[in-house]
Amino acid sequence: SLEAPFKTKMCLIKFVLLSCFIFKASALLSVDTTKRQRQLSVDSDFSHPCVRECITGASMVCYYTFIVDWYTSMSVQCGDCPFNTTACSNPGCIVGGGIVRPVISANRRTPGPAILVCENDTVIVDVTNAMDKELLTIHWHGVHQVGSPYMDGGPYVTQCPLTPGDSFRYQFLASPHGTHMWHGHVGYHDSSGLFGPLVVRRQEPDYISSLYDYDLLEHTITIWHWYNLTDASVLPPVLDTYGGVYGYGLLVNGHAPFGRFKSKTNSSEVITTPRAKFFVQQGKRYRFRLIVNSAIYCPVQISIDNHTLLMISSDTNSYQPVEVDSLMVNAGERFSFVLNANQTPGCYWMRLRGLGDCGPKKSSTHGEVFVCYNGATTEPSDIPTYDEGRRPGKILNPVQVFKGEDYSKNELILLSNLTGMDPEKYSYNGTPDATIYIQQHAQLYFEADAPGPWQQFNNITFEFTPFSMLTQRGMLSASVVCDDVPDSRHCIGTFCVCPYTKKVPLNALVEIVLVDISVLREQDHPIHMHGYKFHVVAMGTIGDNVSLDYVKDLNERNLIPKKLVNAPAKDTISVPNAGYAIVRFKANNPGFWLFHCHVTNHMVLGMAMVLQV
Repeated sequence: SLEAPFKTKMCLIKFVLLSCFIFKASALLSVDTTKRQRQLSVDSDFSHPCVRECITGASMVCYYTFIVDWYTSMSVQCGDCPFNTTACSNPGCIVGGGIVRPVISANRRTPGPAILVCENDTVIVDVTNAMDKELLTIHWHGVHQVGSPYMDGGPYVTQCPLTPGDSFRYQFLASPHGTHMWHGHVGYHDSSGLFGPLVVRRQEPDYISSLYDYDLLEHTITIWHWYNLTDASVLPPVLDTYGGVYGYGLLVNGHAPFGRFKSKTNSSEVITTPRAKFFVQQGKRYRFRLIVNSAIYCPVQISIDNHTLLMISSDTNSYQPVEVDSLMVNAGERFSFVLNANQTPGCYWMRLRGLGDCGPKKSSTHGEVFVCYNGATTEPSDIPTYDEGRRPGKILNPVQVFKGEDYSKNELILLSNLTGMDPEKYSYNGTPDATIYIQQHAQLYFEADAPGPWQQFNNITFEFTPFSMLTQRGMLSASVVCDDVPDSRHCIGTFCVCPYTKKVPLNALVEIVLVDISVLREQDHPIHMHGYKFHVVAMGTIGDNVSLDYVKDLNERNLIPKKLVNAPAKDTISVPNAGYAIVRFKANNPGFWLFHCHVTNHMVLGMAMVLQV
C-alpha cells in the first residue's frame, strides 16, 4: 500500500488469534495505576537492588516497571521551579529545559528510569501503554537479544506494538556489556521524551580499569535534541512543504536553560531552569559515559574547557586509548571517555556544539553543562557562545569532512583509525560470504503526496508490514516484501515504498558497503544495526564524483584498504557524506533485524531495511 507510507500501521485485526494484541476498553489510568505511577516517579535509580559492583559469574534478575503516557513538562508537579531549584527535582516534575509542552514519559520521568545492571543479568521490564490513542514498543538499543529476538522492540518486525491499555513483559539477557540506551521505537516517541540510559557494566579487565579511578553511576551523560513543541507537530509540515529543518536545543540529563522566567523579587533579573552539573575531585580520573540521540540531523561536538578527553570505548567495545581535544557524536552513538581532573579547582564548561540542522548555516544550536571540582564555590559567569564550542586540536569521529565544516585547525581521527582491544569470537578477515551494497540518498518525489526530500536506501522508502515479521513470518512472501527492485505495485512513478528486506544466510560472514551520494543534504547518516555489532573495516570521503558503482568497482578490485584485524566494533556508525563506510559481521544471531538511520525523522521517512537472518 502507498497510503501514508511514513505512518505506522496497526496489526490487522484478523490476526488477533495469533496473539499480536488485545484491545482494551479504555486507556485511562485507573486509580491503582495512578498510585503506582506516582510511586515509580519517586524511586531512585541508584537504590535498585541490581546496582552493585559487578563480579564475573555473579548474575541477578532485575525487575523494572514502565508506565508510559503523555504528560506535560513544567507541570504543577514542578512547584516553584526554577525559583526554588530543589522543586525542579520534585517527583513527577519533567523540567524539559523549562518549556511547557507535551511529553511522552515512562513513570513521569524524562529521561526515564535508568537500567543499571551487570553483564549477563536477566532484565525484566513490565511495560504498560497508558496512552489513549498510540501504539508502543520499547527498543533496547545495544542489546543483541541473542536467543530473545522477540524482545528487540522493533514494531511490526519483532512484535506487534502494544495497543492503548495493554501491557507487555520484556525479558532479556543484559549482553553485551557497554553503554546503551532504551527508547520508544514508534514514530517520534523517542524524541518526545521516551528514552533513558541502559548501562551494562562488567568486571573490567585491567587494560580498562587501570585507566581511571572511578566509574560513577552519576557520570552518565544523556544528550537529546529537544524542541519547544512536539516533534510530530514540527517535522511533518517540513516534509509536506519542502521546508527547512532547524535545531532548537539540547537537553542534558533532562536539563537545559531554555525557559526564561522573571524574578519574583527583581523585575530586571531573568532566571532559567538549572543546567546539568557533574562533580570531580582534583587529582582523580573519572570515566564518563556519553549517550546522544536526535530527531533531526544534529551531531554534537563535545569538549571540556582546559581538559582533554581520553577516549576508551564506543557502543559495546573498547579500543586502544586515544587522547583528543574533542569528539563528534551522532544520533544513536555512545562513547566512554576518561577525564583527568588535573586542573585548578573550579567549575568548567562542558561545551556541546551542534552541526548539520543545528549548525551555523541554520540554528547555531549549542548547550553547556558544568564540570565542577569538589569545593568549587563559583560557576562560570560568562555567557557561552556557539563558536566557543569549536575546539581546535585532535577530534575523534568528525562528520561533514567533505563539506559543511571547517577542520583547518583540527587533526582528524576516524573510527577506522582506532584499534580494537576486546578479544573477538570470530574472524572477519576472510572473503565475505555475502556482500550488500547500500546507496544512501535524499531525493525529491513530487509524484508523492509530500515532496520530501525522502531519505532512502537504494531508492526505496521502507514501510512496515501490517503484521509482525518475526512472529507471523509464515505470512511473508514476495508479494509482501521487496528486495532491491520493487514490484510496480509498490510504486507511484519512481517513488517506491515497500517492506525492504534482505535475506542473509545464517553464520555467513557479511560485508555491508554503505555509500552516501546525497547532494541535497550535507549529512553523515548514523546507521544502526539491531541484534549485532559490526567491525568498521574502512571509511573514506570521495567527493562530488561519488557513486555506488564507483565504490563497488573499487571494492571488487580490492582497491579499498581495509583493517581486517583489531578493527573497532560498533552497532552505530556515521557514514561520511559523499563517501563510504564498510562494515563486517558474522550473521550468527537468527532473526529479523532492523537496519536504519537513527535520526528519528529519517527513520519515520523510511530510511531503513530489515536483515532476515
